[in-house]
Amino acid sequence: MAATKAGYRHPLPAMVKDEPSEQKDISPGDLVIMCGGRVGKDGIHGVTAASETFSEHTPAGHVQIGDPYTQKKMHDFLLEVRDEGLIAFITDNGGGGLSSSVGESAMFSNGCDIQLEKVPLKYEGLDQWEIWISESQERMTVAVRPEDLKRFLELSKKHAVESTVIGTFTDTGKLHISYNNKTCAYIDLDLLSSGFPQWEFDAHWQPPDKRGLFEPVLRKPVDYETLLKDILARPNICSKEWITRQYDHEVQGTSVIKPLVGTGRDVNSDAVVLRPVLDSNKGLAFSQSLLPTYSLIDAYHMTSSTIDEAVRRLIAVGANFEYIGGVDNFCWPNIQYDPENNPDGKFKAAQLVRSCRALRDICLAYEIPLLSGKDSMYVDGYLPGRYGETHKVSALETLQFSATSVIDDINRCITMDSKMPGDLIYVLGTTGNELGGSEYYEHFGYTGLNVPRVKPDQFAPVYKAFGHAVGREIVASAHGVYRGGLGVHLALTAMGGNLGMEVDLANVPVDNIDRNDKILFSESAGRFIVTIDPQHKELFENISL
Repeated sequence: MAATKAGYRHPLPAMVKDEPSEQKDISPGDLVIMCGGRVGKDGIHGVTAASETFSEHTPAGHVQIGDPYTQKKMHDFLLEVRDEGLIAFITDNGGGGLSSSVGESAMFSNGCDIQLEKVPLKYEGLDQWEIWISESQERMTVAVRPEDLKRFLELSKKHAVESTVIGTFTDTGKLHISYNNKTCAYIDLDLLSSGFPQWEFDAHWQPPDKRGLFEPVLRKPVDYETLLKDILARPNICSKEWITRQYDHEVQGTSVIKPLVGTGRDVNSDAVVLRPVLDSNKGLAFSQSLLPTYSLIDAYHMTSSTIDEAVRRLIAVGANFEYIGGVDNFCWPNIQYDPENNPDGKFKAAQLVRSCRALRDICLAYEIPLLSGKDSMYVDGYLPGRYGETHKVSALETLQFSATSVIDDINRCITMDSKMPGDLIYVLGTTGNELGGSEYYEHFGYTGLNVPRVKPDQFAPVYKAFGHAVGREIVASAHGVYRGGLGVHLALTAMGGNLGMEVDLANVPVDNIDRNDKILFSESAGRFIVTIDPQHKELFENISL
């Protein structure tokens, strides 16, 4: 259950000591232990600062200072104590620090007694309230039974992790916080559940055509070579190699597919693949997606397209469609209606509702559990004008989606770069008249109406069938069609392999398109570019579930 011959501990076993691993329970008398890093002034008001409009008055101390080495030691330590059944309950010290982790966990036993002077500090000089709410990183709060404390601390010492008993869980119904035997707070626990009424807000949705958006009619291009180069040079499309190379993606030598691939290692991969255990052929794939411009038309389709792209990025490197997990990160402007300062607050609120509905619909359709999530609300700010005035600026309603899945055999991973002259080129999925919010329209100063739409009942069978093709090792390369459309990603596939490419657009599967520019630059979801050896042609075309 917990360890293999090589000493690898499963990240998430279903059972620990014959008990379901997801069950959490705290009894009065259990010890409150803080593990990992120490507490400092970093992270003070982190979540509250993130929920406000940034200005010159925003404190710099809200940013947490990370320590990955402490994090790694604590991670290894916690896996071992978990496997020995020494953890009754565990939660992290994220937003709100101890105030959240201890306050929320105390509800399981109906009380706790905390001595703040016992909390390890990075340095002297912290007030009691700062110790309580600091969001310093690499810390976990753990409930441990008194009889297990000795063994818990032995393993803590073995892994060079600092673990400190800072209090006791009780059944008093009170959150009692003291410092050097003087009470700092004595609060009824029901404050956490009944002290704050549910926020109600007004939301009003307007379809894009009612907001003055329209589908533009563009002249047919004459010089496609210049047009394609111009699209490739746009900020959302152009190479980010210089950024990627500033970050270390070689830690412990576990990378199988790196962020940059191709013959020159200079083209962005669809996703990255890691090999967590070096003597195992299993891997983990990770991808991210962000498509804010689609929310100019409809946040529902922005969200659904974002999730679908993250899924396709995993599928393109050979990940298993059946084991995808996701993390949603909402980045949203203020939804509180104010006729003077936020007159479109009701619309932004409606966009949030539609985004949440899309998150529900697509994740249920693809059977993606949301492993975690985050919201960065109030992404608003003010810019100075020419005459000393300020102008409010709100970021677009945006959902970033991160996804991960299992690679059954890393030896069968696929990269996006074309491999051999003579390989056949396939486009999987249908290209529709869906250029709303596209790079192509933006290039000419338009937004459009026909935003890409996700069709899970049509897409999922293709994703599964493609996975079978990867498993049979008949795919030479695969690349999703994302921002910029087919023209951009055919070019990237060719550049990655340093090969030329001949494509007949008449053979591209289309729906309601009669122009080459729309075939090339439509951003319809659900599509891949796949290359295969000609000898696999019949097998590939007839593969099914």
